[in-house]
Amino acid sequence: MFNSRRTRLTKTLIVAIFLATLVLAGCAGTRSWPGTISEEGVLYVGTMDGRVLALNPDSGSRKWDWQPTGGSGQSSLFACAGGSTLVGGFLYGAPAVASGKVFVAYHTGKVYTIDATSGVQQWEYDLKSNVSGGVAAGNNTVFVGSSNGKLSALDVVNGALKWQFSTENEIWATPVIVDGVVYIGSLDHSLYAVNAADGTKKWSFKTGGSIASTPLIVEGVIYIGSFDDKFYAIDADTGAKKWVFEGAGNWFWAQAAYGNGTIYAGCLDHKVYALNAGNGTTVWSKPFDAASLIKASPVIAGGNLVVASEVGKVFGLDLNTGEKKWEFDSITAKVLSPLGAVGNTVYINSQDNKLYAVDGQTGRQVWGVPLTK
Repeated sequence: MFNSRRTRLTKTLIVAIFLATLVLAGCAGTRSWPGTISEEGVLYVGTMDGRVLALNPDSGSRKWDWQPTGGSGQSSLFACAGGSTLVGGFLYGAPAVASGKVFVAYHTGKVYTIDATSGVQQWEYDLKSNVSGGVAAGNNTVFVGSSNGKLSALDVVNGALKWQFSTENEIWATPVIVDGVVYIGSLDHSLYAVNAADGTKKWSFKTGGSIASTPLIVEGVIYIGSFDDKFYAIDADTGAKKWVFEGAGNWFWAQAAYGNGTIYAGCLDHKVYALNAGNGTTVWSKPFDAASLIKASPVIAGGNLVVASEVGKVFGLDLNTGEKKWEFDSITAKVLSPLGAVGNTVYINSQDNKLYAVDGQTGRQVWGVPLTK
């Protein structure tokens, strides 16, 4: 007889094992996946050792280098074999920038605000729950999800808690705010639309698996993948399903990219899928095989789709056909962080704490800098 409770428990265990696998690398050194974001000619990036840097996007030179007052923000989980410490890493996702401030959330649950010009810390707030995703900022509010299943809204001026919205399981995903609505996925298998002003639920959409990726929202439609091996298009206003793609062979972790009516989605089955944004049909004759897990979110730069595989290979793909136009193989470490892009340049934060700038049109390295102190 089919036991639905046992099935739910099995899926929960699989997800827990998957997260543990990602984090276990901490026995040999911390592993997180901080991203990059550009605002008003400045590149803001999180480092593998728990700092936030402001860089010149043309050269990688530093404007300021910040770390939390009184410590690194790293959290210790339990002991590894041999007496070393297993850690959950520092930062997951890119910083958010709004109102002249940079916002960042640490795995410990501490949320910090930094002056974007000077790099001086302004306020901090303790969520008292681990954060495994990034932050979003808008409507004079900072939004962040945490492992207690809550989406928290903090005032950008002083960090005061405005409201909290509860889901039914942990949140690993990064929220997105559009037109006064916050969209966020949960390990309870649901995507939520929440009123940014007061935290009331607008709607929820149920999938067959946990949701850990960041929603992509284009012209009133949400595009997002799930741990049920499916990729969805959902009406942002009503929460109604528009279409679902069921041709993948594993979970969707990375945020998708959009260009010219096509959704580009990287999957843990090593493949990149190009889907018609209107109906979900495949655009390329076959998906691109990166020969490794795709956990980093792809970007469009230099007229190409730029994709990084977990083993550090970076590919420039033709947007219309999926044909490989170039390959960048100078990175000797894993790539888990979402890619960033400004104009034709792609920014890649690798697990050896280096940031690479690569020309999206040619695949040539523009510069590479260590992010160590």
